[in-house]
Amino acid sequence: MRVLAILLTLMGISPGDDVRYFPSILYGHILVGSGSSRYNTTFVVTAKKDTRASLILFTDGGEPMKARFVDEAGNIANSGDSFDFWLSGGRPIQLRLELTEEDEKEQVVVKTGWATLRSLEEIDVTAIVRITTPDGKIITRHVLSSEKPPTG
Repeated sequence: MRVLAILLTLMGISPGDDVRYFPSILYGHILVGSGSSRYNTTFVVTAKKDTRASLILFTDGGEPMKARFVDEAGNIANSGDSFDFWLSGGRPIQLRLELTEEDEKEQVVVKTGWATLRSLEEIDVTAIVRITTPDGKIITRHVLSSEKPPTG
């Protein structure tokens, strides 16, 4: 928890920012064997007022974690360890995490870590973690609420 507080300070997050924290995210795939499956985390973000927001990904060890950020239409909006985006008041957006093009070439790749979302205005964020078969049938689904990041 102390590592998170230090990282938030180093990222320039000020006390007035609204910061949401997800202690567990998951994305990737296992494409071999009878247990073939895909894993993804989708963030649904809304704000009452127009504002900019940032989604930042970290490995379990606190290092930046790369992903492709995919919008609700299936378009790749960005690749990297963070994504800055605009929220229109009252209009939710969805951002799904996918493997990078390089990682997608592997038959077994599962990324785990944590994420923060940051905005100057108050935001509401939910994460949906899905595990599906390669053809898209849902095996399991979990809805996660955001938390305020730990301090100290």
